[in-house]
Amino acid sequence: MAYYDQYNNDNSQVVYDFSNKQTKGAFLTKVFGMMFLCLLITTVVAAGFGYGFQALLINTATADGVLDSNVVTTLSITLIVSIIALLVMSFVLPITFMRGRHNIIVPLMIYVVLMGILLSTFTFIMDWVILVEAFGITTIIFGVMGLLGYISKGRLAGIGVILIGLLMGAGLLSLMNWLMILIGGIQESNITISWIVSLMIFAFLMFVTLYDVYRIRRIAENGAAQNNNLVYYCAFILYSDFISILIRVIYFLASISNRRS
Repeated sequence: MAYYDQYNNDNSQVVYDFSNKQTKGAFLTKVFGMMFLCLLITTVVAAGFGYGFQALLINTATADGVLDSNVVTTLSITLIVSIIALLVMSFVLPITFMRGRHNIIVPLMIYVVLMGILLSTFTFIMDWVILVEAFGITTIIFGVMGLLGYISKGRLAGIGVILIGLLMGAGLLSLMNWLMILIGGIQESNITISWIVSLMIFAFLMFVTLYDVYRIRRIAENGAAQNNNLVYYCAFILYSDFISILIRVIYFLASISNRRS
C-alpha cells in the first residue's frame, strides 16, 4: 500500500492511504486549490502594484507630462530587486523542499508575490483586455494539457525525447537566426524563424505541463513519505507551468496586436 504522512499541530503523525480514492482526490484537490490560491495572489499583486504605480506616476507628473524621477527610480529599483529575489527564491524553494526540514509555505508565498510584482510590468505596456484574453486562453490550454496528463495511462517515456528535441531544435534555430541577422540584418525570414522558435518553446511548455500533471497524479496514486510540503511543492510546479504558458501567450497576443496596428 502507498501512504502519505501528514503531521498535526502537535506533531502527531497522520497516515493517509493513497489506495483510497477519497484520499487521493483530497490530495489532488489540495494541490490544485493551492495552485489557484497562488495564481489569485499573483493576479491581485500584479493588478494592484501595476495600476497603483501607474496612478502614482500620473498624479506626481508635472503639467507638461514629465514623470517624477523619484517615483520612476523607486519603480525601477523595486522591479530589479524583485527579479533578483525571484531568482534566489526559485533555488531556495526546491532546496528547502528537498531537505524536508522546514515548511515551504512561506517561501512559496514570497515567490508568488514577487512574481506578481514582476508580471505587473505587463500592465504598463499592454491593454488590460489583452491580459484578460491571455489569462483565459492560458486557462484553457492548461486545462486541456492537464486533462491529457491526468487521463494518460502509460508512463509517457517518449515525452522526454519530444522535450529534448523541441529544446535542441529551438536552440539551433535561434543560433542560425542570430547568425543570419549578423550577416544580413533583420529580414522577413528572421521574423518567421523567430515565430517558429517561439512556437517550439510554447509546445515544450505544453508538454511539460502534461507531464507534470501526470507525475502529480502518479504521486497521488503511489504516495510518498512527505508532509504538507508535498502539496505545496506540487502546487508550485503547476503554478510555474501556468505562469510560463501565460507569459508566452501574452507575447503572442501582443505580437499579433502590433502587426494589426
